[in-house]
Amino acid sequence: MATPKPDPRYRLVVFDSIDIEEEAPAVRDLFCKVTGLHPTDAMLWIARAPAVWSTPLNAAQTRELLDGLYELKVAAEAWAVDNFPDLNPVRTIHDAACLPEGFRVKGLHGEPIHWVPWNKVEMICAGKIAAEDEYQAPSPPRWPSAIATGIRALTLRKPIPSDRRARAPRVPREPVGEVIVVRKDPRIAFRVIETQMNYAYLGEKLSSSAAKNFPNFLADLVARADDAYLTPSTRAMIGHDDPVEFTFPTSQSLVDYALHRLLWSWYKRDSEAARDRPSRRVDDIEETRME
Repeated sequence: MATPKPDPRYRLVVFDSIDIEEEAPAVRDLFCKVTGLHPTDAMLWIARAPAVWSTPLNAAQTRELLDGLYELKVAAEAWAVDNFPDLNPVRTIHDAACLPEGFRVKGLHGEPIHWVPWNKVEMICAGKIAAEDEYQAPSPPRWPSAIATGIRALTLRKPIPSDRRARAPRVPREPVGEVIVVRKDPRIAFRVIETQMNYAYLGEKLSSSAAKNFPNFLADLVARADDAYLTPSTRAMIGHDDPVEFTFPTSQSLVDYALHRLLWSWYKRDSEAARDRPSRRVDDIEETRME
């Protein structure tokens, strides 16, 4: 007897931000009705939109959510789980060059290991990764203090909790720049970290400061990859806009943002190619993103 095929599952992608006061109540009610989610949890997710829904959904749930979001004029689409794109593992590279013919990546021993013609660069996603502040170590405890601690240990008395961190001066750390370069055919994601990159190819523009080299590298990358989609964070970064527009809490959050923006670029391209479908509303969800 043949084993029954599992029901197909789908990932829902919401592309619009949702106004908390005007749109959120209706969107919240829709998601609660379809998924059984608690209203508070639904509102927490809505506040993070645009985003990818956290768990896969069955076909009926996905169809109902797509139809409901279409009626609410919220742009969204669904992907079959098996076809949902993934940028991981992102390849962190340490030696690369922007050359007239394309983007060259070198290996640990300086050997060329990858070559990306500029027309194959699909997306450039840059941002700053927030770093936790450092604390300078205070002076070590004086001998009397160390002796007192030993005596306490011998007498089985609990040591006095140290307040060394409280007394240590806080040293703010600057956010570190990162850029994710996505190539197509085949799809590969490369990551360049500001402080871990060899910028030797810059030649006369080379500085002893990574903080100065990274913007030059990013500007060079953007100027040469004419067909690449630039994320809003990238445009904000090269435009010296408010850092809030391009600062992320972690490297993974930048990767998640990059994936969502890549999906948005495809959605926008397809919508422009079929203007009679301003939203990814489909009657046959099995045909949604099945290529």
